[in-house]
Amino acid sequence: MENKNQYVFQVNLKGMIALLSEHIYSNPGTFVRELLQNGIDAITAFRSLNEFLEGTIHVYLKDNGSMVFEDNGIGLKEDEIHKVLTVIGESSKRGELDAKDFIGRFGIGLLSCFVVSNEIVFETRSALSKDSLRWCGKADGTYETIHLDYELPIGTRVMLTPKAEWRHLFEYDAFKRNLDFYGNALPYPIYLHKDEQTEQINDLQPKWLTPGSSKEELLAYGRKTFQSSFLDAVQIKTVAGEIQGAIYVLPFKTQFSGRLTHRIYLKRMLLGEEDCRLLPPWAFFVKCVFNAESLSSTGSRESLVNNEELRKAQKEIGEALKAYLKSLINTDRDLFNKILDIHFLHVKAIAVEDNEMFGLFMDTLPFETNKGIRNFGTIRRNSPVVYYTTNLDDFKQVRRIAFSQGLLVINAAYTFDESLLKKAARLYVDMELEEISPARILESFTDAAYTSHPEYTAFEKRCNQTLESFGCICKLKHFTPVDTPVIFIAGEKDTKKKELPPLANPINSILGAFAPKTVQTPPTLCLNLDNDLIDTLITLDDPVVFEAILRILYVQSLLLGKYPVNNEEMNLFNESLYQLIVMKMTDLLGTLHKN
Repeated sequence: MENKNQYVFQVNLKGMIALLSEHIYSNPGTFVRELLQNGIDAITAFRSLNEFLEGTIHVYLKDNGSMVFEDNGIGLKEDEIHKVLTVIGESSKRGELDAKDFIGRFGIGLLSCFVVSNEIVFETRSALSKDSLRWCGKADGTYETIHLDYELPIGTRVMLTPKAEWRHLFEYDAFKRNLDFYGNALPYPIYLHKDEQTEQINDLQPKWLTPGSSKEELLAYGRKTFQSSFLDAVQIKTVAGEIQGAIYVLPFKTQFSGRLTHRIYLKRMLLGEEDCRLLPPWAFFVKCVFNAESLSSTGSRESLVNNEELRKAQKEIGEALKAYLKSLINTDRDLFNKILDIHFLHVKAIAVEDNEMFGLFMDTLPFETNKGIRNFGTIRRNSPVVYYTTNLDDFKQVRRIAFSQGLLVINAAYTFDESLLKKAARLYVDMELEEISPARILESFTDAAYTSHPEYTAFEKRCNQTLESFGCICKLKHFTPVDTPVIFIAGEKDTKKKELPPLANPINSILGAFAPKTVQTPPTLCLNLDNDLIDTLITLDDPVVFEAILRILYVQSLLLGKYPVNNEEMNLFNESLYQLIVMKMTDLLGTLHKN
């Protein structure tokens, strides 16, 4: 027969306090929030027995630096003291009433006081008992319980004397900031006392939680809370999570990777300044103030549990934000245009995700083109074929060439642009989408008739010899406009995969014998056969003048195409120009001498 011994886990309180202060709670001022949560939960429990109870919380800051925190909630009985205050992880809220009515559920909140104080004095009288009790807990893990010989009012008070290093947190201004930060939206009045001074900290009816608050009231709250002005403010309410609050539209551009501060409350207690995944990922153009009544917090009570209910709430908020933008088109077009001008990238993100919003916004969205910024509606009306490039280098090359051909080309190198264009091609049956590159535009030009004009071959050969040192080839083409003598097209890489022979050695394949092969199209100077200057240049016999003019045209094409020009090319341009001027001056002097 086996012998079994059972043992009880032991908890190192000092280690637990270190865990709380260094890993669970983000700052030592968290003890203020924990005291507020315990007080509000105690009042909530008492109101389940007495609906007429007017709950209050009073905080007294003493001259000796200590603090007294009082609530008139339900209090604790002696067995509850031993069960709740001395058993880590036990909570007085479990199994009582409806768990969603309480903020704190983990039974570790009071321990946060040990982060700032070596001793917690806890005095209480339960609404269900006449005993007045005092519990004294110390950071070394010891505690004692005393029956008082005088009667306390129903409720609880916690007394703390700060450690030397945290004394500054108990000064009036610092404590007031913490009380206001965590408790300014709580539904019961919170009073802060110091000497003869008494101040109510919280607003029992904050405008962002009051249905029907005006836009001016919401914006005034936003300015005070976030120290910023906003384009607009609108209230939002959800079924999932029972969320209520307001969103604020930012008056400046934001990055998707940027971090914005918000105000997220759980049962009107501040949870944190992250959005806790309540906002959809594309909503980086708004700040929010939300209170959730039926979502769950993590153990640190600084974030929300990422569960199905939270995801449903996020979806509802996203739909409400879309509905708001949609309504602006009919109710305030000027404001909509202002939001679009600043936050078009975020609106594009919505349109990529949502077909309804795509149909609503697509024609209003701006795109960069070779003819300036155009909204998509204008681009679509310009031509049944929408041309675009997918990278910035291609666009830089294409824009001038395409402009000369009368083509409008979109630079779709920006986030969401290519996805939106492809979505438009699927949804708009009367629209054709075509990706374009410099090489494809070059292919669209009419080739020279080399067979019927043998001089073209000789001319092209002379051009190639002249520019050979710059790695540039010359091609003769017919293109418009005819007043453009040359167009430069930078080199372009084209990756083509070799075909696999029928009886290929698999070892060769593994070693990369059939890896993609990159073909480099060299930089090309395209000379316009329809231009008078090029027509004259073809018949020019003087090699010095020919080379000078061609080199000037080459560098000029780089400058007009906004390509970088190095020192060698710029010196070549200047020398060729100087050479032509000297030759012209020599001819003039010769003519004068003869006369």
